[in-house]
Amino acid sequence: MSAVAAAAPISGEGLAARRALRDARIRGVVIGLAGLLALLLASSTFGVPAEFMLWIHEQGGDAATIETTVGVLWVTAAIGSGIVAALQLIRGASLRWRPWLFVVIAPWLLALFANLLGGKAAILTNVIAGSLELAFPISMAAMAGILSERSGMLNIALEGKMLIGAFTASVVSSLVFIATGNALLATLVAVVAAMAVAGLTGLLLAWLGIRHKVDQIIAGTVINIGAVGITNFIFLRVLQHNTEYNAPPSVEPMRLPLLADLPVIGPILFSSKPYVYVGYILVIFLTYMIYRTRWGLRLRASGEKPAAAGTVGINVLAIRYRAIFFAGLITGLAGSYLSLATSGSFQMQMTAGKGFIGLAAMIFGAWQPIGAFFAALVFGFSDAVSSLLNILGVGVAPQLLASVPYVVTIIVVAGVVGRVRGPASAGQPYEQG
Repeated sequence: MSAVAAAAPISGEGLAARRALRDARIRGVVIGLAGLLALLLASSTFGVPAEFMLWIHEQGGDAATIETTVGVLWVTAAIGSGIVAALQLIRGASLRWRPWLFVVIAPWLLALFANLLGGKAAILTNVIAGSLELAFPISMAAMAGILSERSGMLNIALEGKMLIGAFTASVVSSLVFIATGNALLATLVAVVAAMAVAGLTGLLLAWLGIRHKVDQIIAGTVINIGAVGITNFIFLRVLQHNTEYNAPPSVEPMRLPLLADLPVIGPILFSSKPYVYVGYILVIFLTYMIYRTRWGLRLRASGEKPAAAGTVGINVLAIRYRAIFFAGLITGLAGSYLSLATSGSFQMQMTAGKGFIGLAAMIFGAWQPIGAFFAALVFGFSDAVSSLLNILGVGVAPQLLASVPYVVTIIVVAGVVGRVRGPASAGQPYEQG
């Protein structure tokens, strides 16, 4: 009996290894088929021109033009897919395939974009810069989700907290601007208020899930539904009849001195709205804090082995409360972006699923801030391309383009891009000893 018991973990590990190898082979074959499809598309598009422009110093100034054909871009996508497929099949489960996946995605997106343009010129600077701005709320939702789940708490309420943040920011900014006439002060106060309200909403989720052990998915869903109901009611009963309370000053792009003057990358990375710069800093800061500090080690331990963490004196419940509160602050920041920097007012259900898409980016990025940020860029790029194609009058149904982020979300959550293990104790209640 002891021999059988001793062999059980080995057989379990062997089964996991075989599954990982099988998944790797399936992934390699799928990526290889994507390469073959790219070659097939290349055969009929070599005569279609593809022209892209990049602003060198500032928008509307001198531009660098890249001229090629759609077929060449599809060949590039095929080569990238072929390389990654070969690496995946040769190295099997040992390959860290997620970073390599961007070698497939980037040329595929560019080739597909050029194919849809059908020979029309496009300004890549605007598309990439727009992608960064559109990806901001999604990436911030992903950062909030990472903080929460790394501590062991499922945070389905990202959508609701973002919506509450957007509502609070618009109303507070409008009121402060009416009282003072100072746009900068109104914006700063509104952002702080949005973060505070969303943070307190996060504490409500933590209180329900930790203190009363309510199922965390149900608690998050209740908060999402409550956020929609409350904001819709106030919008219809108050803001529609008093539009001055829903007219905040808009947040405009800000050029960073010296950095914005860098050729090509300056107009892309350093001529954006201030929110984007905060996003850069936050992604780097969270990466450092989670993986290079004692706090990060305790956070990860609370989400993986809370019982073991508790035995060495770590206050798991306090860590979870703090993580959910900080996650709420981040989602409030993302919500304020929607009402202050995009639409210029609050609109009903204006988050449009961005909180849930942020969760998909978190999963796709394997609960790592940098990976989730690049995953969010994929969604941002699809939104930016959709807007550009509509402006250029490309013959693609706008409803089809608008559905792309949600289709990708379904694919990611369904695990088609590959299984990934999240924090082991996420969603499980814990009793502090």
